[in-house]
Amino acid sequence: MSHLDQMTERELIAELHSVAAECERLNFEVARVTQQQRFCHDRPDTAMAAQDERALLGEMSRLMDRRRAIEGHLMRVRGQLRPLRQQE
Repeated sequence: MSHLDQMTERELIAELHSVAAECERLNFEVARVTQQQRFCHDRPDTAMAAQDERALLGEMSRLMDRRRAIEGHLMRVRGQLRPLRQQE
């Protein structure tokens, strides 16, 4: 995976679509483990589902951060934000 500041507009859009698809998949998985916690009567399975939910939500948070970063870089590429200042 290349750095966002080295990507073209087309690459940023493709990356944004990829992250959105992964977020959708994770959202489905979160719903699944939430239902498992709610309706499962086996304590070990319920505890495992809760642990899975925490891991999935952590991954979802990481992907949402990546999504916001991609959106910011895309806005810069399109000239909608000021360019980043180079470190001197």
